[in-house]
Amino acid sequence: MRMKTPGAVLLLLWSGVVVVSAESGGLQHNAPGASATSDEKISLSDVNTLLREMKTLLTEQTEELRLAKAQLVTVETRLNASEKTAETMETRLRASEGQISTLQTTDAGRKIAFTVSLEIDTNRYTGPFNTGTTLVYKHVITNILNVYDPRTGFFTAPVKGVYDFNFYVYGGGGPIGIGAQLRRNRERLLMAFTGGDDHSISASNGVSLLLEVGDVVDIYLPANHRIIDNAHHHSTFRGHLLFQV
Repeated sequence: MRMKTPGAVLLLLWSGVVVVSAESGGLQHNAPGASATSDEKISLSDVNTLLREMKTLLTEQTEELRLAKAQLVTVETRLNASEKTAETMETRLRASEGQISTLQTTDAGRKIAFTVSLEIDTNRYTGPFNTGTTLVYKHVITNILNVYDPRTGFFTAPVKGVYDFNFYVYGGGGPIGIGAQLRRNRERLLMAFTGGDDHSISASNGVSLLLEVGDVVDIYLPANHRIIDNAHHHSTFRGHLLFQV
């Protein structure tokens, strides 16, 4: 319902007073020679007093309405501010959850590393063979996330990234070459080799590789080559994730 203005209300009140006065005989001119008693007339001063009281009451009600409207605006403003604050907090919470998830994923990715050696404690040569074969390193020193399989000799990449690998070969002198090759998905990439010496000799090599999920890396003993290992763990294979891509 639309509110009437104070002026309109006063006009209505004045009209009501005039009508009541007319119906009761007040505010009428008496006929010549006629007389009227005091209780049959409403004096102008009474009407003015009544109007002043009504105006005062209306003013008070108007002020109360203004205050109520101001309070309502304040409440609405605070409510809107609270809603915006809640939205901001929710946005920050989601961002924090995303950061935590990213950090957890990154942290999990960084925890990829292994170090193995060919023998546990037995002093013996592996090779030479008529055909090449994957070296199965039996002694597991470190194997976080079980990325290296000691049954097959293969490292399998659990995430896409750049990995760093190193391997070391050791052996005695003689005509048989001491060496091995690093392979990715059975493709030969590089070799550590030494030979032609009567004393114990060793060699090493390393590489950083971009691997996809599921790529495999192994150390391959070529035909007619051999390496030795024992409890001192001279012949080793190691690798770890540098960073994810």
